[in-house]
Amino acid sequence: MGEAVKITVTLEPDIQDFVRDEVERGSFASMSEYIETVLRQRQERERARQQLDAELQKGLDDVRAGRVVPIDEAFAEVRKRLGITKSGQ
Repeated sequence: MGEAVKITVTLEPDIQDFVRDEVERGSFASMSEYIETVLRQRQERERARQQLDAELQKGLDDVRAGRVVPIDEAFAEVRKRLGITKSGQ
């Protein structure tokens, strides 16, 4: 992580009250920590979404290129790798 940069954020009163309540409950040390945590979680979700989109695109590319396996064969391979028999034992 880089050096922290100070910014000013203006919140609507109800949101400010909510954040202040979270801090007062002891969930966060400060309003700044709360906002930084929420933004970091949002950043992590966006990264995960981008990774999922990339993996989905790989799958679509495989389908378009004819790199497919019949579903019963695919499930049989998954069961084999997990050590599961068809009856679930």
